[in-house]
Amino acid sequence: MQSVGRAIPNSLVLLLIAGTFVFPFIGGSVTAYALIVLGLLLIGWDFSRSPQVEVDLGAWMFLTSWALIAIAFAASNLPGRTDFLFAANFSMFALFPLLSNALQRFGAPGNARQVGIFSLIGSLVAAGISAIQVHVFHVARAHGYGALLIPSATVALFLGFFSLLGLFGSPSRWRYAFLLGPLAGVSTVLLAGTRGPLLAVPLLIVVAIALLPIGRHILLGAIVTVLFAMTAVAVVRPSAFGRVAALPAILTELVRGEGVARETDDSANVRYRILQGSIGAFRDSPWVGYGWYMKVPAVEHHISESVRFGDPLRAHLHSDILDFGVSAGVVGLLAYLLALLAPVVGAARSPRDGQYKARLFAALILSIGYACCGAVNMLFGFEFTTTLYVCFAAVFVGYCRDVATPVGQPTRSPSA
Repeated sequence: MQSVGRAIPNSLVLLLIAGTFVFPFIGGSVTAYALIVLGLLLIGWDFSRSPQVEVDLGAWMFLTSWALIAIAFAASNLPGRTDFLFAANFSMFALFPLLSNALQRFGAPGNARQVGIFSLIGSLVAAGISAIQVHVFHVARAHGYGALLIPSATVALFLGFFSLLGLFGSPSRWRYAFLLGPLAGVSTVLLAGTRGPLLAVPLLIVVAIALLPIGRHILLGAIVTVLFAMTAVAVVRPSAFGRVAALPAILTELVRGEGVARETDDSANVRYRILQGSIGAFRDSPWVGYGWYMKVPAVEHHISESVRFGDPLRAHLHSDILDFGVSAGVVGLLAYLLALLAPVVGAARSPRDGQYKARLFAALILSIGYACCGAVNMLFGFEFTTTLYVCFAAVFVGYCRDVATPVGQPTRSPSA
């Protein structure tokens, strides 16, 4: 009977990890909702056996982030409206301590490598589906199923770099197969024809060079090989890079302070106008902003040439920084910063066991990736990418540990 009772939570953990690291590209929002249900079931199991929950600093940062968002939305709520309820979009932040606490019950040596294997599978699945969509079905821009194009491609990139967890603690020569992960992730981004995620790649490579436990000459050789291959493709077939080819011209115009001309790139031109309007809206209400729903009308008021935002209920400002800054002001930006730093702080203050460096590597990839990609796209606020962020962080900080915390014992690390 005891083995059956243990098999159920073990199955929940396996499904949670598989859903988080294998199925995002082919499940999208459905996967996100499934992860929420699995997470709640796992939390319920943990609570039914151990009501002791001790929150470390990283978890407190997640909780504080959600509280600040809720306070800002309540402060800016207009009479007769219920816009403060949009704080529920970020409720996964508040669930992080409980989910991480539950996952610590399943810590074991080799968990980080297991997550790396799942991530490699997920990144290869994303690249394979993208290649089939573009080259077999002749879709202009590859996309995941059930999720929007940009978020799904962004998550595929993250999965590619998470797969490098497989290099930690593995003496096998086959461990170098995990280097295929980032290549698969970048390939998916290129096949999707989206440019924002590429902004994160240089910094993610720096983190990999600094922390991966393999010879620097091997890693640098792999990077040079990939760059050489991409350059060759760009010379032989420039169309393979699609919209990415416009990046040099866009960056040149921005550096010159000219904005982005519509003739150069219409999408970048629209984003530049949104940026200008967001700055104006922020200046008018810098402390608590306008709320999640009213952020778009506030920005529209400061844009001379109209932008087709669509329904404010679903519209956004194409940047996490702008979304948080305009919707919740300085309070929102502080909440955003806390959410970004929470996984790194949680990993840094965790026990110095055999998976410590793997946890820290994964947390840095997660936070830096979301910071870079979120600067030019919306990631927080979508149920898809918000749920995945919290699940990623909870798995890295809670699950990738050498020792499982016994049921009935507090889970705070000794170093906290």
